[in-house]
Amino acid sequence: MKKIIKTIANFTQTLTLLLCSTFAMAQSIPLNKLTGQFDEKKDSDFIALDSTILPVNKKGMYLQKEPTQQLIKAYNDFKKSYPDIPFIVVSATRNYTYQNGIWQRKWDALLPKLKVPQKIAEEILKLSSMPGTSRHHWGTDIDITSVSSEYFKNDKKGIILYQWLRENLPKYGFCQPFNEGRKGGYLPEEWHWSYKPIAKQYIAEYKAILETNPQTIMKNLNFTGYDKITLESLVKEYVLTVNSECY
Repeated sequence: MKKIIKTIANFTQTLTLLLCSTFAMAQSIPLNKLTGQFDEKKDSDFIALDSTILPVNKKGMYLQKEPTQQLIKAYNDFKKSYPDIPFIVVSATRNYTYQNGIWQRKWDALLPKLKVPQKIAEEILKLSSMPGTSRHHWGTDIDITSVSSEYFKNDKKGIILYQWLRENLPKYGFCQPFNEGRKGGYLPEEWHWSYKPIAKQYIAEYKAILETNPQTIMKNLNFTGYDKITLESLVKEYVLTVNSECY
């Protein structure tokens, strides 16, 4: 009888582990979503921001639905207190193709001056991502009002906006991934905010792949200069060196 009970217990434990493993696999994020190699305009999880009340500086920007809902709440609450201060989405989801365009333009501009691929990449990476590595691929991140630190540090309206964002956006689920005090990675970006409940799943998945089989990602990156730089180490630094509050 004891053997039967033990066998049943072992079977139950094995089945539970199997079910948990299956569930975890089902929950994993597809590689093309991690690296932005998809069309957000055709994805049912995304919504066009210009179809909402959110002010945008250009048409055709998309974001996942849940962060959009939370951002609308934040925007409405901000405007109740500061109706005359701009709160504008200036960048949202940027897929691989879009990010590649940014990278290529900057690469072409820097090539005559710096010449060395590694130096060119490091200069671009101060503020722009390699295609396939941007948090903007995920549909969880937005840039608000300005992409200039000068605005948030020296302009009266920018100072008020940044103070409000730091004090209040976490209440709606957002964190600032590129804050002061990190060792490595991008320069601080006061304008860049990330919807943590979803983005933390993406970075956890990305981190797991980088730790176990980084070539899964590397082989899908083919932007200009990828084969002439320390690709893997740069990907690890710039993807993973973010505010600990965003993990």
